[in-house]
Amino acid sequence: MITAADFAFHPCDPDDKLWTETLFLIFSVPEAGISGNLYTLARPNLGICHSSIEIHKGLSLHPWQIEHNDAQMHLPCPERFDDFTLDNGLSFKALSARECAFQYQSLDGNCSLDVAFKAVCDPFDPHDANENPLIGSAKVAGYDGWNTGHMESKGRVTGTLSLHGRDYRIDCIDGMDKSWGPRKDWGSKAATWVHINLGEDLGAFLVLGLNFDNKEVVYGPFNFGFLAIDGERRPIVRATMRAQRFDMLVTRAEVEFEDDRGNCYEAVGTTVAAAPWYNFNPSSAAFQTLMRWESGSRTGYSHIADFAGLAFLSRGMADRHDT
Repeated sequence: MITAADFAFHPCDPDDKLWTETLFLIFSVPEAGISGNLYTLARPNLGICHSSIEIHKGLSLHPWQIEHNDAQMHLPCPERFDDFTLDNGLSFKALSARECAFQYQSLDGNCSLDVAFKAVCDPFDPHDANENPLIGSAKVAGYDGWNTGHMESKGRVTGTLSLHGRDYRIDCIDGMDKSWGPRKDWGSKAATWVHINLGEDLGAFLVLGLNFDNKEVVYGPFNFGFLAIDGERRPIVRATMRAQRFDMLVTRAEVEFEDDRGNCYEAVGTTVAAAPWYNFNPSSAAFQTLMRWESGSRTGYSHIADFAGLAFLSRGMADRHDT
């Protein structure tokens, strides 16, 4: 079970140079076509961390089209991970297992952010058999960051964003996660992180593998996920996803999923904003898309993020030339 203590640094062998803890929040202003995220990766035994703040509007095919892109490596690692301020202007404080707050003031003055996150259901631990009936398939192939300590949460993000002199109100339902454990980051893996929102009382979270078939992305297998319904969290036991894309950015997605009570759901998503996120980790890229989800009369907004190592992308997408 996830508790407030899981936002802090976890006990570890001080000689373990691979020990890593991460924190990730994704948010949006759908009416303005804005999609953004806040990410921090800390290696406490090395005394360093990396942090990336990325915000884009509409469709951005290239990094230079992104509205705000602030990625800084080898910042001093904070003493605490549940209450910190980094030298790049990002602050975080965990208030409980379900509530936390983020602030950010960019060093160039072009962006500031003040948001609160409040979970709509209890945070999910995919490696707890009491919470995940698919515990045997919870391992994501080759992806250390999902295979050791992990928390996934879905919640309401509220607050304000100032971007290049314009002010926006943030009020969305989307995802946050926290990870901890030893990890090697050399770009040999891929997976997709999917939040589906269908109104105030219904949403889902899915993790599926990601592979290439003749340079086409294929999602699967389904690893784990949960349904958030009327404030209750239920495990998802089956899910599939298909998507159309432009380059690596999803433009349309179709998902089907089933909870542990046998209730089946379908949703179709169309892209509102998308961008390649090349600097959350030097070994990897993410392709982040803000979706407008529809299922019958229900609608909502939330994100797909395809995470892929650069070596994995090369194996699946690079042209091979005989010499």
